[in-house]
Amino acid sequence: MPRIFVHFAFFFFTITALSGVWMRFAPFHSNATIPYTNVLHGHSHLAILGWAFLGVFIVFLTVYWQKIKQKRQAIALSITIFITSIAMFAAFLYQGYGIISIVLSTIHIFVEYWAVAFIHRHLKSQHDAPKSGKLFIRAALFTLVISSIGPFSLGYISANDLKDSFLFDVAIYFYLHFQYNGWLYLFLIGLFIMIIHSKKIEIHSKLLIYGFWFYFVSLFPGFFSNILWVDLGSIGQILATIGIIGQWIGVVFTLVAFKGVWSRIVNQFSRFTVTCLFITFILLFLKSTMELGLILPQLASLIYDTRSIVIGYLHFTLLGFVSIFILTQYQMLNIISIKRLSVIGFTIFFIGFVFNKLLLFGQGLLQWLALPRISFDTIGLLIASVSLFVGILLIWIAYFQKKG
Repeated sequence: MPRIFVHFAFFFFTITALSGVWMRFAPFHSNATIPYTNVLHGHSHLAILGWAFLGVFIVFLTVYWQKIKQKRQAIALSITIFITSIAMFAAFLYQGYGIISIVLSTIHIFVEYWAVAFIHRHLKSQHDAPKSGKLFIRAALFTLVISSIGPFSLGYISANDLKDSFLFDVAIYFYLHFQYNGWLYLFLIGLFIMIIHSKKIEIHSKLLIYGFWFYFVSLFPGFFSNILWVDLGSIGQILATIGIIGQWIGVVFTLVAFKGVWSRIVNQFSRFTVTCLFITFILLFLKSTMELGLILPQLASLIYDTRSIVIGYLHFTLLGFVSIFILTQYQMLNIISIKRLSVIGFTIFFIGFVFNKLLLFGQGLLQWLALPRISFDTIGLLIASVSLFVGILLIWIAYFQKKG
């Protein structure tokens, strides 16, 4: 696979982190040329549709590159993702939510459909691939398509002057739910199964299949857990509860299934990679367990009313579970070499991630307890953002130094 694709992904990751530093620096410099909200929209879109999307697609290409017959299409698709994503980011910086950024975001959705068709067509021809891996990946593709209902509905909502209504936020949460908890979770788990299969590690546990079905079926009522701030009555609360508990059971079953082959994974990969994988699964368990708190209506209201908690959760998922899992799979596929610089880079990145979470969740906890906020929270979040940026940059530099 062309090395330039990995550079594309790291470029997105670096720019996402740099825009995060810019936003954390904004309180210290109010006379910004680019409006804060423009950077925020560009940052969030590039994180999901640039870094995360291309990041996981590169893992898929690396696993199957030798078997892919339509290599020119794979190259064209990767380049199109890069061009569309960077143009979309620039449009958001220029005008925020405007005609150009909306058009480019819509084009990106159709590029995603192209990727779905490409992955599905190739997966269909892989008769030796594990059925469990195919199951997760096909479900991921389905939820990726489902997630696009959210952005498309925003056009209808805006056209009918409902932009200030609760429907606008519901559409955004619909999109995020099926991106984070659907597409990215399912695809990363499926890719992980494919990677260890390529290393002759097979998972025969039925718990993995049970875990998939518990999670996938629960994913749909689980959407209601994202919109409990809307008065949906007891039916909405019941559906949300079923979804949250079902997804949690699905994650636990899946992790227990992986535990069954853990000794073989430890023997196959480096100690650092195994540590990163352990951190990934711990973060996944913590993420799913935190969501159980939404079952309690009083706690759910507190969570949705506390901005630092909402931001902390979104970062916990994308910066934590998703990004660290992508970087770990890069290690497992030898895209990233386990050398001193990459280890230092990941360590600095992880320290920044932990510091960021402590500050954001700490702010929320103090707000709930009606206690004074952390005095150094603003500068602390800036330091955490710089740490994340430096860590990513060092990992990218280490990739530059990698030969072959």
